[in-house]
Amino acid sequence: MAPYLTHLSTTLAQARLNLTTRIIHIRTGFRAGYPDLHPRNPSFARVVPKATYTEHDPESQFHPLVEPQTGDLVVTKRRVSAFTGTDLELLLRSLGTEQVVVVGLITSGAVLSTVRQAADLDFGVTVLRDLCMDREEDVHEVLMEKVFSRQARVVDSGVWLEGL
Repeated sequence: MAPYLTHLSTTLAQARLNLTTRIIHIRTGFRAGYPDLHPRNPSFARVVPKATYTEHDPESQFHPLVEPQTGDLVVTKRRVSAFTGTDLELLLRSLGTEQVVVVGLITSGAVLSTVRQAADLDFGVTVLRDLCMDREEDVHEVLMEKVFSRQARVVDSGVWLEGL
C-alpha cells in the first residue's frame, strides 16, 4: 500500500500545480449508531458488527500522505458510489466541472460505481489506471479494458499529468 500512497501523493501534488484542477477527496464515514445503513445493504453488512467506519473513526480518515490540502474539498459518502446520497454532483456542477478524474480503492467497488454514475450524469470521465487498485488484479484489468473504456478515458497518471 505504501508505494500506491506515495504515487498518489506525488500525483496529487503535481495536479495541484495546475490552477484549473480542483481536488475533491471522498471518504466513507457513517453516523454513530449507523442510522444511515439499511440492514438489507450487503455492501456494508460487515461494518455494523465491527463498529467501524463511523465519521470519527481512524478507518474513515485520510492517510497522512494523501490528506486534503488547503483548497481541496472533502465529501463523505455512505454508499459505494461517491455520488449517491452526497453533495458531490452539486459541488461539481457549481464549480462548472465538465470532466472528472477518478482514482481510488476498490476498482470493482467504489471506482466502478462512481465511474458509471459520473458517466450517467454526463460528465466526461478519466480513470487513472495506475491509481486504482482492487483485491483481484484480473478483475481490475477486466474493468479497465472492457468496462471503463466504454464510458471513460483510461490512462496512466503520467499520461494524464502531461496533458494538464
